[in-house]
Amino acid sequence: MQTRKPLFEKLFLFITVLASLFVVTELAMNSLGKSLCVSEGCALTAQAARYGDISIFLLGLGTFITLAALAIVNRLARKPGIERLINLILVIALAGEGFFMGYLAFRLHTACLFCLVICCFMVTLGLLRLLAGDKDVLAGFATFAVMFMIQYLILPAGVPVHLPAKERLVLFYSKDCKHCAEVIKEFDDRKIHIAHEPVNGYAGFLKNMGIEHVPTLMVNDPYQKVFLTGKDAIMRYLLSCTEAKQADPKKKTAKKNVVHAKGHDLTIDLFNQPSLLTAPSLSPADAGMCKEEEICK
Repeated sequence: MQTRKPLFEKLFLFITVLASLFVVTELAMNSLGKSLCVSEGCALTAQAARYGDISIFLLGLGTFITLAALAIVNRLARKPGIERLINLILVIALAGEGFFMGYLAFRLHTACLFCLVICCFMVTLGLLRLLAGDKDVLAGFATFAVMFMIQYLILPAGVPVHLPAKERLVLFYSKDCKHCAEVIKEFDDRKIHIAHEPVNGYAGFLKNMGIEHVPTLMVNDPYQKVFLTGKDAIMRYLLSCTEAKQADPKKKTAKKNVVHAKGHDLTIDLFNQPSLLTAPSLSPADAGMCKEEEICK
């Protein structure tokens, strides 16, 4: 085993450098609005991070660079303290990976390809240290298993989602969605007040209702709510409201279900729209939609 230790140390250094380059590549692509990770889990993980995915990238990059630097110093000056520090960092990193993998498996119920690749790098580094005779790293694999199982054993607390209760029209949008911008412009041109809410803060809530695209318009009422997804559906709804009023301009509507367009002689009955229920559904490709995490301009 000792005769092969230099080989394992060289492989350890190579893997740390390779992992660092992988994270740097993802950071560069992320700055251009792209990503190596094309799975939905990557976007969901980024939304769940307190400071966005950049914080996860920098944490991983810092860990790999530190391990690479310590591996180089250890090859130049053999000191037990450096060996112990490398093992300690690996134990902490493996515990963190156990938490991330458990979170993906039992909270998000999806796979983040970027996170999985990083986890493979960490596990490989731990195995190389074990093969080199550093048994301390076994604690890292034990903490990995514990953190992973904790996510399974503890049920997630229900996180309440506070919808804009006082707003009659709420649009969930993404800054990278061209259809969202067109819908917002249409409402601005008609001088109809509409609240704009970034979809990131409501992605889990909407996904639980089967809504995975933007723009999504919520027509809000204390006792009933209507959700319309896609630019075409929203425009048809707005047009049907206008046509219904023009067809019977003297018809009175319930006060709690109307929206007044500023500067226009128009009262829209939000919920009395039969065409909303009878109109044929359009496919996502033709309905003016973008995936919540997609960049479509």
